[in-house]
Amino acid sequence: MAPGSAPARPPVCLVSSSYPSPAAPTRGAFVEDIAVGLLADGPVAVVAPLIYPRDPAREARKGIPVTRFSFGSKGRLLKEYGGTPPWLMVRYMAAGLLATLRAARPAGCVFAHWVVPAGAIGAAAAVLTGRPLVLYAHGSDICVYAERSAAYRALTRWVLGRARHVFAASRDIEDRLIRRLGVPPERVSVVPCGVDTAVFHPAAGPEDDAPDSGDPLRLLFVGDLVPPKGVVELVAAVLDLRAKGAALTLDLVGDGPLRPELEARVAAAGEGDSVRGAVTFLGTLPRAAVADRMRAAHCLVLPSHNEGTPVSVMEALTCGVPVVATRVGGIPDLVTDGADGLLVPPRDPDALAAALSRLAAEPGLLLRLERGAAATGGRFSLDHRRREVAGVLAQVLATPRA
Repeated sequence: MAPGSAPARPPVCLVSSSYPSPAAPTRGAFVEDIAVGLLADGPVAVVAPLIYPRDPAREARKGIPVTRFSFGSKGRLLKEYGGTPPWLMVRYMAAGLLATLRAARPAGCVFAHWVVPAGAIGAAAAVLTGRPLVLYAHGSDICVYAERSAAYRALTRWVLGRARHVFAASRDIEDRLIRRLGVPPERVSVVPCGVDTAVFHPAAGPEDDAPDSGDPLRLLFVGDLVPPKGVVELVAAVLDLRAKGAALTLDLVGDGPLRPELEARVAAAGEGDSVRGAVTFLGTLPRAAVADRMRAAHCLVLPSHNEGTPVSVMEALTCGVPVVATRVGGIPDLVTDGADGLLVPPRDPDALAAALSRLAAEPGLLLRLERGAAATGGRFSLDHRRREVAGVLAQVLATPRA
């Protein structure tokens, strides 16, 4: 250590339900962004599930050692099982705990992303090693898992009770943590994940990009093709509007178990000339390609049934692209209805179709929303979020265990 320099922070063991890998380089990328940011203060080691068989059990990514534990996923995420079979969850927890114990022993603290299931692994490892625990509640853990059954709620409460501090990705999650799950307010702070503004930024050139007369409204969806994302309603709305003569197209970025069903629905509808080419499936794309698609779109659409604080919404607004989304979770914290996007009720296909129809029919409205999105600037900057997280971790590490 150089004379006069501050000592490095003790190592952090970061355990996450989702983290990028060679097979899925964008999955959980916002968690990797946080991990990379923490490297400035000291070492970080990551533990995450091994989902795809071709991914390595160990690798170094961006200077961070990553250990992936195998639990027999066969290429499927836990949420793709619907109601996760108990035997699979037990295998997930056991394999994850063994890997986390090895990484946590030399660490100064355990930092778990998603209260359930990764937080349960982190809490058990923290108890067994005597390390302090910090949690990051992203959305599905509190809005879905904690509501699934009395057993899951009890597990969630146990995990939260072991934590020195809990980051909430939105004010909605903060409220659920405090009011419904009993976390003391002083142990919760709202810190949405950030956006890498080196990748996601407005397009160079004229600001006004409403469709010219006769050109279709270009819609974009970015996310997993799973029922909670509302993608079934979105595809149905686009096909219906096209059949009625609306000029719009939809690009779907992402993959998931619903893709075959959606492709079949689009293929069947595409037999008519009015809807041919309405929906395009692009699969999973690198982040730079996602940013390019956002800048080329007129609007991002995210009709989720539940959310934390979706990074795709922050990325779109940072690119100067307005958003049509449901009024759930942390989305109202990000999108101001009528200023930089439109908010609709969840699970309401008619309201979603009406909002999209308005954008297609009213170029003036779209221009106003584009200008509002362009004013977002750097308020979702990743650097600011990193500093907030690093500051809390430093306090936790400096505070003796009670």
